[in-house]
Amino acid sequence: MTLDFYAAIPAVHGFEELAHPDVYRPAPNDWYIACADIAGSTSAIAEGKYKAVNTVGVAAITALRNVAKPMQLPYVFGGDGAVVLVPGPLHEAARSALAGTVAMAERGFGLDLRAAVVPIEWVRGHSLEVLVARQQVSEHYVQAALFGGGADWVEAQLKSGQLPAEFTVTADAGADVDFGGLECRWKEIPSPGGETVAVIVEAGPAAKDHLTLFRWVMEQTREIYGDDAACRPVNASGLRVALTGPEQTHESAVRDWRDPPRARWFGRVRQRLWVTAGWLLMTFGIRAGDFEWPRYRRELIANTDFRKFDGVLRFVLSGTPEQRERLERFLANLSSGNVARYGIHVAGGALMTCVIDERKGSHFHFVDAAGGGYAAAAAAMKASRPSTSEPAPID
Repeated sequence: MTLDFYAAIPAVHGFEELAHPDVYRPAPNDWYIACADIAGSTSAIAEGKYKAVNTVGVAAITALRNVAKPMQLPYVFGGDGAVVLVPGPLHEAARSALAGTVAMAERGFGLDLRAAVVPIEWVRGHSLEVLVARQQVSEHYVQAALFGGGADWVEAQLKSGQLPAEFTVTADAGADVDFGGLECRWKEIPSPGGETVAVIVEAGPAAKDHLTLFRWVMEQTREIYGDDAACRPVNASGLRVALTGPEQTHESAVRDWRDPPRARWFGRVRQRLWVTAGWLLMTFGIRAGDFEWPRYRRELIANTDFRKFDGVLRFVLSGTPEQRERLERFLANLSSGNVARYGIHVAGGALMTCVIDERKGSHFHFVDAAGGGYAAAAAAMKASRPSTSEPAPID
């Protein structure tokens, strides 16, 4: 059954293993690519709405996951949007979920979310492929990887307005959409090394073997920044619950977007009481049912998506300015030979938006750098101009 396609893919354990072609499986022809992207995200970030941008991107993933539960879907969070693969029988429900998400983004945040649901068969008709792999990041968290060019091409077509009208999704405030599980309850997480960077790397026109290039970048990044424990941007000492502020406002804006003003006010009060109760449990180590704060904190840190691959490498790394400068020198050399293009955004900490299926084990945490993160790094990459010098070797 193609419904079981994603869950049946054997998971790899090391991130670098995603640079091996034999770990990928072709997505079924009767599946679809659901894509969401915020138009004008650079301007929104300049206005200080970077947390809102992140929240809407995760909301799209949450809505599509809830359509498919308990089925597993491959998805990748891109900071200001997301790509999710959905099976054919669910594509109409996916359209409805995205239509509601587009309406929520406008009403709750004043953001213009573009969305589409595109048949993979149609993508393959344009000589592009959609390949999927799975990485076992932690005991409870399996992360998808995408390759083949199809998914990022669809995203580019969506951004440029070139997708056929029948694939695009417009706002529908009455659509059936469920954002249950989305939470935004953590303050910005400071970097113990001094800075947190969002890094995006894509293959350049001179790259002959894209996976070889990406494996080299993965290995060099690990050599510079160290293992997961050394560079993970979410750390125990930096976890602080947001009792007030935009973090709680953003969650309530997603959950209560259809409610009248009075109901939204009561919803915010109710949420604040729940968050305060959770803060007390965590602060004083109080056990409530099967919830244990030390275990939850360990699982939270492990269940983060700070490294991902969807045909483009995306990292959010905690480290020192010296480490970032080493990485920039390495990437600049690749860029000078048109082998790769990259963008880097430097911040003082990381932002985290969460999806909670259950407090014990099944909770997932989407990470971006503060102040713009991936969207700012993508803008920097777009603004750069490749040189015409001879390509550098990639092996």
